[in-house]
Amino acid sequence: MKRQFDLNIEKILDNWEIHHAIREIIANALDEMVLTKTKMITIEKCDDGFWHIKDFGRGLQYQHFTQNESTEKKNSHTVIGKFGVGLKDALAVFHKNNIYVKILSKYGDVELGMYPKEGFPDTYTLHALISEPTNDQMIGTEFILDVRDEDIEAAKSLFLAFSDRTPLENTEYGDIYLKSNDLSASIYVHGVKVAEESNYLFDYNITKPNTKLNKSLNRERSAVGRTAYSDLVKKMLLNAKDDSVIELLINELQNKIPEGTNCDEISLIDVQSHIIKIDNKTKQRVYISQSDALSFTNDDKEKIKESGKEIIVLPNATHKRIKQEKDYNGNEIVTFSTILREYKDNFKYQFVDESLLTEREKQVLSLKDWVLSIYGNKEYLNKIYVSESINEMISGDTLGVYEKSEDRIILKRSILQNEFVFCEVLFHELVHAMTGYSDNERNFENALGEIIGKLCQKILNF
Repeated sequence: MKRQFDLNIEKILDNWEIHHAIREIIANALDEMVLTKTKMITIEKCDDGFWHIKDFGRGLQYQHFTQNESTEKKNSHTVIGKFGVGLKDALAVFHKNNIYVKILSKYGDVELGMYPKEGFPDTYTLHALISEPTNDQMIGTEFILDVRDEDIEAAKSLFLAFSDRTPLENTEYGDIYLKSNDLSASIYVHGVKVAEESNYLFDYNITKPNTKLNKSLNRERSAVGRTAYSDLVKKMLLNAKDDSVIELLINELQNKIPEGTNCDEISLIDVQSHIIKIDNKTKQRVYISQSDALSFTNDDKEKIKESGKEIIVLPNATHKRIKQEKDYNGNEIVTFSTILREYKDNFKYQFVDESLLTEREKQVLSLKDWVLSIYGNKEYLNKIYVSESINEMISGDTLGVYEKSEDRIILKRSILQNEFVFCEVLFHELVHAMTGYSDNERNFENALGEIIGKLCQKILNF
């Protein structure tokens, strides 16, 4: 004799397709496997032509058809289901689509049928028809479904358990995967897909859902809004350390943001800061702002090139933030200021012996006697040197410098091609040498004016 158990389903989920119902059967089987620590569930098509989904747990009982939420699942942090209604929703969808269903366990065999509601003979509802078990020694629960192969495959595709994918990184909050679909990324919760993102860089499997996400995991388990899981995605990224994850994000930062084609994750300034702090520990890179990149001179670019570091261009707000921070080893983030300081610390002049100058260069250099005569002081006649390069970090001058520590003037060789440039630079550096004033001082301007006056007097023979 078959006992009739009213499923009391008031509303069928119209947006569910057959594979969504199969998903619930698989999810329940996987949960039972986790909770009972039994072997992997099986999903196979048997000789009867039906698909069989079987777990090896404790076996389905009629109490599982009640509307109550499963306390056991609610208190577990590893299972997929929480609601205790997914099974009933699935059975309703199967019945609506005329799908044959049979459930076997040691507690009884179950089929479906429409029968009058108790006490209301004119109202028919879906009932579970429970009969004596075919096998009262059976281990686990087996669902027998007359569904298409493609429905099974569509359902399995919603689970990480049936893929051979390996996460790029495991974090406290979940796992980060290389995106499997070029068109969209997938968001999973405990291995079951709940949402898609068109502009995410990675797939994410959330294993530590928060209250907000749990509240958003409705009966449908689909179309979960981004606000429900975005904080957890951010936490995963802020805990990421694997080089493959960091490099993909750095690529977004370097190449995609300038194009405006970047993924959504890299728009988060906290994520940008995190990956830079990771990257700065091991990579030879210099982080510059977009504004700096537009204003760099050729000399600036040459200094970075000589440093051997790769340029990473950052949004201005990000650059401003990281300049004030340290990486996770406690070291400063490498910026252009770092490059300039290293340039200054490591700079070596490439002095040129006067005997190796060309005749033209010697002719121009000989004007130093005339320039010094304007001062009426030849103290620096033997303190003027020619170098292939100039340490512009001393004063900011690029063609010549007065090096106070050595009390000498160093001129860049390239100015020996033009008498006027040579004299202008030498006059400028002599004022530094004779007065000790820097370019931005009013006293320097006054001293330079005095030299101009002497020069005019010399030329006009006053």
